[in-house]
Amino acid sequence: MFSQPLNLGRFIQTRADSKLEVVPILDILIIVLFFGIFSSAFVFPQGVEVDLELTEELVGGMEVAAVLTVRRDDMLLFEGQNLKLSQFKEKAVAFLKGREKAALLVRLDPSIRAQTVFDIFGQAKQAGFTHVLVAGENRAIELPTFH
Repeated sequence: MFSQPLNLGRFIQTRADSKLEVVPILDILIIVLFFGIFSSAFVFPQGVEVDLELTEELVGGMEVAAVLTVRRDDMLLFEGQNLKLSQFKEKAVAFLKGREKAALLVRLDPSIRAQTVFDIFGQAKQAGFTHVLVAGENRAIELPTFH
């Protein structure tokens, strides 16, 4: 062959190189990871630590002072009165005058939002309730209608 005298065979590649290149694959993976991280909506929910272990000393001597029923449309029934969430703290403070170690039993409709529950707990604490007990319902709560 005429490429032999000049040793040009070294520049001519006759067989395909079947080696897999790692660097282009890593480049593509980094780009996909970059777009995946910055285009997705990560949500880190805020949690509340709940101690579900009930002991005798925890519930001993505690009396339920009031019952609050919360319906799915954020209507509250507290001591025979229909209230909005913004009115609850005021009525609870008036109810608790002269009482110590008062507990609030909250009956929740199954479709209540978690934010509403936390708002109720915060208002109950500010009003002066020492304990909040939660009773969940497995079906919608039907409140009586008065004629």
